[in-house]
Amino acid sequence: MASTTKIIAAAIVVVIIAAAGYYWYYTTSQPRTTEITLMTKAGLWADFIRNSGVLEDYKERMLKEKNVKVEVTIITAPHRGYGEKLITSFAAGSEGDVCWVSPTDVFRLAETEYLLDLTPYVSKWADWEKFYPAARNAYTIGGKVYAVPNDAATMVLYYRKDLFKKAGLPVPWQPETWDEVIEVALKLKEKFPDLPMIIEAWYEEQLPVYSDGGVIYDPSDGKFIAKSPQLLYLFKLYYDIIYKYGLMPKEFKLEGWDDRKLFAEGKLPLMIDGTWCYTEKWGPNGPYPIENREEVIGYAHPPSSGRPNNPHGKYPNTFRDYAWVISARTKEPELAFELIKELTRADIMAKWGYETSHLIVRTDAMIGDYAKDKFLEWNTEALKYAVPKPTTTLFNKYMDALKEVLRNELLINGRTPEECLEIFAEKVTEKLGEENVKEIPIP
Repeated sequence: MASTTKIIAAAIVVVIIAAAGYYWYYTTSQPRTTEITLMTKAGLWADFIRNSGVLEDYKERMLKEKNVKVEVTIITAPHRGYGEKLITSFAAGSEGDVCWVSPTDVFRLAETEYLLDLTPYVSKWADWEKFYPAARNAYTIGGKVYAVPNDAATMVLYYRKDLFKKAGLPVPWQPETWDEVIEVALKLKEKFPDLPMIIEAWYEEQLPVYSDGGVIYDPSDGKFIAKSPQLLYLFKLYYDIIYKYGLMPKEFKLEGWDDRKLFAEGKLPLMIDGTWCYTEKWGPNGPYPIENREEVIGYAHPPSSGRPNNPHGKYPNTFRDYAWVISARTKEPELAFELIKELTRADIMAKWGYETSHLIVRTDAMIGDYAKDKFLEWNTEALKYAVPKPTTTLFNKYMDALKEVLRNELLINGRTPEECLEIFAEKVTEKLGEENVKEIPIP
C-alpha cells in the first residue's frame, strides 16, 4: 500500500512538472503574436515598402530578438489630399500605429497631443546621431522629438538644356543672382515668343525671403516676421516676373496649369520645383517621362538676390522632408519604434532615394546606386544651404496668409509690391496675433 502511494505521489509530481514545463514553454518560448498598422500614401510609397523587403526583415528581427510574431498591415490613402486624410484619421481614432507625415502635419498633430514623444526612444538609439542635424531639428518641438525623418528635398532650378542651346545660352548653367535668371529668361522669351510661359518661379512661396538673406521666423523670440525688406523683395520679385517682364502669366497660377507637363513637352524652359520631380515626374516611370533625361534636363541651385553676406549661404534654399511618427494611442510603442528603425535604415533610405529622387538624411546613406547618381550626389550637397521650416504650428497660418495675399492681391488685383506688403502685415498679424509677430524696419 505504501509503495502504491509513493508511485501515485511520484506520478503526481511528474504531472505537475510536465504541466509546469508545458506552461513555461508556451508562455515563454512560444512567440507572442501582435499587429502593427502602417499608414502611408498609396502608389509608389506603399509599393516601395511592400517590395523592398523591409517588412520581412523587420518581422524576422522581431521574432529573433523579442520573440514576437508581428503582422504588419499597410493602410493607404491617395497622394492627393493625403495630409487631410491623415489628420481626419487621427481625429477619428483610425490612424496607423506608424504613419508617414509631412512636416506641417507633424506640427498640427503634436499640438493636439496625438503623437507619441519619441525622445526616450531616440536618446537610446545610436543611429540617431547619424541623421543630419537639420533633419533632426526639423521635428524637435519644445525640446521633444516627435518624428524620425525619412527623406528630404530641396528646391531645384530646372532648365531645358535643348532650349538653352537653341537660344545660344551656356550649358551647364548656375546663376549667382535672380537678376541673372531674369536676364536669361528674357533672352529665352525673345528666342521663343510663342511659348506659353518662360519661367515658373513660384513653388515655395517664401524662397525669395531666404534668397535676400531674411527669415520668416525668429527662433530667438518666437516671432514671425510681418514686414521686412526681404518680404518686400519677395513681392517685388514675383511682381516683376509677372507684370514687368511678362515671363510668367498670372493665369498659370489662377487656372492651375500643369507646369511639369509643359516642362516635359519643351514648352517651359525654366522652373523651380522639388528634387523629386527629376525621377518621380520625368523619369522612365513618371507621368511625363523625358527621353534622354540627362541630356535634356539641366539643374542649378536657386540663386541669391545678390545682397552681400547672405547668412543662408551662396545658394539659399528651402528644406522639405517627410518622416515617420507613432500614434500616442498605439498599444505597441516599442515595436512601432523598431519598425521605424527598420524603415529608416541607411540601405533602405538610399534605395528609396535612388528610386524616387528624394534625398538621404543620414550621413552613412550615401551608398549603392544612390552614390553613383550624379543628380542625387549634386542635390544632396544642397542640404547645406537649406533652411528648415519653423517648428511651430503657427507656420501653417503664416503661409496661408502669404498665399492669400499673393493670389488675391498680387495676381487678381494687381497690387504693387508695397501694397501687398502692407496688406500681408495686417493679415498675418490678425491670423497669428500681435504677440506672435514683429516688423523689421525697411530703409
